[in-house]
Amino acid sequence: MSSPTRRLCPSTRRCLFPLFVISSGSILLLEIDSARASETLEFQSTFMRQLDSHPGNAGALALNALAAHQDLGPGRYLVRIHINHVFFDQREIDFLASPGTGEIYPCLSYGLLKEMGIKLDSFPELEGTAPSCIDIGTFIPGAITDFDASQLLLSVSIPQIAMRRDVAGYVDPQLWDYGINAAFVSYQASAQQGRNASAGQSNNQDLYLNSGINLGSWRLRSNHAFRHDSQGQREWTRAYTYVQRDVPGTRSQLTIGETTTPGDVFRSVPIKGVQLASDMEMLPDTLQSYAPIIRGVAQTRAKLEVRQNGYPIYSTYVSAGPYEINDLSTGGGSGELEIILTEADGQVRRFTQSYSTLSNLLREGVWRYSTSVGRYNAPGVTLEDPLLWQGTLAVGASATSTLYGGLLASDFYRAGALGFGTNLGQIGALSFDVTQSRADTDPTNNGQHTQGMSYALKYGKTFETRTNLRFAGYRYSTEGYRDFDEALRERAHDTRFNGSRRSRLEAAIYQNIGTSSSINLTLSQEDYWRTHYQQRQFQFQFNTQYKNVSYNLYASQSLTESGLSDRQISFGISLPLDFARSTTATFDIRESQGQFSQRASLSGSADQYRMNYRAALSNSTHNQQAAELSMNYQAPVASVGAGVTQSARYSSLSMNASGALLLHEGGLEMGPYLGETSGLVDVPDIAGIGY
Repeated sequence: MSSPTRRLCPSTRRCLFPLFVISSGSILLLEIDSARASETLEFQSTFMRQLDSHPGNAGALALNALAAHQDLGPGRYLVRIHINHVFFDQREIDFLASPGTGEIYPCLSYGLLKEMGIKLDSFPELEGTAPSCIDIGTFIPGAITDFDASQLLLSVSIPQIAMRRDVAGYVDPQLWDYGINAAFVSYQASAQQGRNASAGQSNNQDLYLNSGINLGSWRLRSNHAFRHDSQGQREWTRAYTYVQRDVPGTRSQLTIGETTTPGDVFRSVPIKGVQLASDMEMLPDTLQSYAPIIRGVAQTRAKLEVRQNGYPIYSTYVSAGPYEINDLSTGGGSGELEIILTEADGQVRRFTQSYSTLSNLLREGVWRYSTSVGRYNAPGVTLEDPLLWQGTLAVGASATSTLYGGLLASDFYRAGALGFGTNLGQIGALSFDVTQSRADTDPTNNGQHTQGMSYALKYGKTFETRTNLRFAGYRYSTEGYRDFDEALRERAHDTRFNGSRRSRLEAAIYQNIGTSSSINLTLSQEDYWRTHYQQRQFQFQFNTQYKNVSYNLYASQSLTESGLSDRQISFGISLPLDFARSTTATFDIRESQGQFSQRASLSGSADQYRMNYRAALSNSTHNQQAAELSMNYQAPVASVGAGVTQSARYSSLSMNASGALLLHEGGLEMGPYLGETSGLVDVPDIAGIGY
């Protein structure tokens, strides 16, 4: 078998010559192509059809852009717009050619940037000129635009701190709805017939009415009460009647009629007049109470997560650049927040921020104000009804501080207050205010007056031991200080005037113990100048549970109608029973003013918790035994109840009913109750809905 013959080049020069010829030709062709490429190509645009709305040179510009290897030339294009990787809208945008490079860039107007959510009020130079085409990179550091012509996609990147943030729960005021025109009345009626061995027969009837009318943007509200006592006396009383409407532009409510002044700076005063006051419920839920503002800088588009006590409570994405989180909801109290920032490349950064809060702290930039003018609407007939004016203002001055103050004036009374609240982080939250008053306390001698100062300190904190000091406050007043009610009572020589208040201490503490126990304590104490009289009240409660058995210890001191102290202490045990659904047996012992009593009760529910019942037997000092039976049922149209108590020395039979009536253009509806906001649903031709 013959092998293949391999031919060798007889001479090196002969082999290299063809290669030289081919290489030279290739180089020549490349030079020709390069020369042609360096020439500026021009196309005739006269054959192109243009719309009248286009500029006269639009065709030539487009052809020149194609000749320059650009995807698109200057002009108007329908593009999709993404802002920080989130779809915004599809709009027609004008694109212009840059004089230096010839590249096209979008023409973004002032109005479009405002629609995008950029905080233009932070750039006053834009508002003054409002140019038709704004270079956002010039005014907003870190802002860039990128146009993908192949997808007709315009991507706009804006640092988060420059963006207006629609916080959680925000609803555009233009979408607010006042609801339907309707009238309603909620009622509570009760009647009692009793017998006492020493006092004889007694009969009492009570009726409470809370009514209103909604008509467009106006609301009428009224509260009345009727009482018929055992002596045959009948009395109608009215707590308030007013008309009210929202003022969305000022986030406030206008009230005309009988109302009370706000109690955030001064003590509330009942008036009959006009009031314009902030309605915090018009703010998004997360802005109605104080929470710290979290600030920082992200290197890329990053995920930001906030944890409280190890539990995640907030998560969002922030763009590259400075960011500001001002819609955080912490649930009040105090503690430490852990902020976790995860960059797009996977890098994770963590830092902590401590905070504390009080009821008078506001978020940065949030305002609360009120102005009231009217006559003092005293519940009694012995007091004067002077004309008064009150104005208050509070503002979240920074991320940690709130300033507040107010003025109150009448023909015989002047008072001014100024306060400061701050979040001290791990230390807690603290507020301090000073109030000065001047009052003419003797109406027969206009020259006699008293004046003084009052100082208040409030503190709140949640400790690492899970102790929640919800509120602690101390107010000290000099002997000449009077609040408005005190000055009126002193002028009228009212028996309820116990003298000038010297100090007031109040606190509320809540402590969790383990997983099933807690302690709750509230305390208040007042003393007065030139007297040993004190008002001391407290409530103490300890709850725990062990193997489905609940234990409760309760102690309290309250005031009776005569102003005397009433102390009592009780201990109770509750355990579930197996023979019936939701049935509980309770045993308790109580001591009050030296009198002991023991009680055993059985309570439960039936008919899907619509019916509740309770039966009890008790035995008190001197072997006074009593039996009690009560029952309550919530029907679709009302709630009704009845109870009977029987002992050797007294007996009592009572009945009660509560419900609501709603009148609207479709008819009359009945129900067991009405809340502050109610919904009416029309479901025709379907039986049993709502029952």
